[in-house]
Amino acid sequence: MDIQPGFTTNTTTSSTSKRDSELVAQIREGHVDAFEIIMRRHNQRLYRIARSIVREDHEAMDVVQETYVKAYYQLHQFKGPEGFVSWLSRIASNEAMMRIRKSNRIDYTFDDPENKHLDMESPEPQPIDNIANQQLRKLLEDAIDNLTIDYRSVYVMRAIQQLSTLETARSLDITEDLVKTRYLRAKRSLQKVFETHLEKAELEVFEFAGQRCDSIVQAVLTRLPIK
Repeated sequence: MDIQPGFTTNTTTSSTSKRDSELVAQIREGHVDAFEIIMRRHNQRLYRIARSIVREDHEAMDVVQETYVKAYYQLHQFKGPEGFVSWLSRIASNEAMMRIRKSNRIDYTFDDPENKHLDMESPEPQPIDNIANQQLRKLLEDAIDNLTIDYRSVYVMRAIQQLSTLETARSLDITEDLVKTRYLRAKRSLQKVFETHLEKAELEVFEFAGQRCDSIVQAVLTRLPIK
């Protein structure tokens, strides 16, 4: 059933607990706010799928937007009743892959007011464990970005989004065996990256130089009978 213009908005807050199939039925009946619930429910999943393919935050956001628009107007093509999120994910992955193939780069900026202070002043001191977590996260994100598209998309869906092998296969329209192979190879590639970084880091761990070296020298000199 096609979505017709002139829809009403009669859904209530209880709709948030409804299954996707129930929300889809409401949307087909013209209740647009049910589609908002679907978007909020699946935003992170679709963003991660898109981001794993296009590698740019702003373009991933655009992919998600286009995914929802296409899904809305193509809802009559969804056979259902189950499998809606996989259908939605497949639209997102196809949209992202199309952009890669066409090299269609969207140029707009995401203005985050909460991050403006980063360009104006030094951030507040943070606990060492928070700094370490941020550095580790950045290292992992960079390593994932450097994987090929095939490995990167599978890894993000399986390891980060926690999708099953079957869900990942349906989202990317590939076989489960191929998902397993790509996931294993992606993990091996990332492991090699981290091993390399750890080997380099060992050369700098507990390094004794610079200010620490100077302070020890000065402290000792003040205790020696040097004239």
